[in-house]
Amino acid sequence: MGQRPVKPLVGILSSWREPGELPLALHATASTYVEAVRSFSGAETVLIPGSEDPDQASSLLPRLDGVLLTGGAANIQPHLFGQAEEPESGVRDPGRDATAIALTRAALEHGVPLLGICRGIQEVNVALGGSLHQHLKDVPGRFDHRRPRDKPFEEQIIPRHDISILPGGLLHELAGTTDIRINSLHGQGIDRLGEGLQVEATAPDGTVEAVTLPGAAGWMLAVQWHAEVQPANYALHASIFRSFGSACAAFLERRRG
Repeated sequence: MGQRPVKPLVGILSSWREPGELPLALHATASTYVEAVRSFSGAETVLIPGSEDPDQASSLLPRLDGVLLTGGAANIQPHLFGQAEEPESGVRDPGRDATAIALTRAALEHGVPLLGICRGIQEVNVALGGSLHQHLKDVPGRFDHRRPRDKPFEEQIIPRHDISILPGGLLHELAGTTDIRINSLHGQGIDRLGEGLQVEATAPDGTVEAVTLPGAAGWMLAVQWHAEVQPANYALHASIFRSFGSACAAFLERRRG
């Protein structure tokens, strides 16, 4: 029998969860990220726990063919983008912050394909020197992008507003259109853009919804909405993960060669 083909390995960043019914905290992420990668990227997955160990990213990256920065309940610590703590900012996850920023910088430096989703686009922006609106709903002219918690979860994740996609960019290539409707489940958003990043899509109120890094050593896309949600039902979501998977497979071939 021939050997089974080697699949790319995607590292999926997890978040710290406080103890619930059991007196144990968890390093966890939603199953939708794992399922989207396995089903549409053709890759295998490994969860990466957050750690404030500065050497974790450099030790992990040589084993990975792609990095996925997921969403998460915790907001990025504001001192990491030069701001003071604002009220009602929720929980923090310093281990995830440290790991996300280090992994982002290392992946971009070495050309490892990088996909950021929701919190992930914010981590990419901060890693490259950008800043965030801590409460997007309080910014004049912006609307509330948070999920409607008073509705059933199935209604919370359906598309809620349109975005305008930059013609000629990576997202335009994947979407095949310059206008599409997306879900919205975030309280923070990009303020000052990180160094070298290019805006690929915006919401009607001007909120940045997608970025790429022209001239990067490898494939990179980050989106503010949850592209891992039901990729079988949303063509753009499937296209994003397929493109990410193709980039991971190509990186694996180069690495093995």
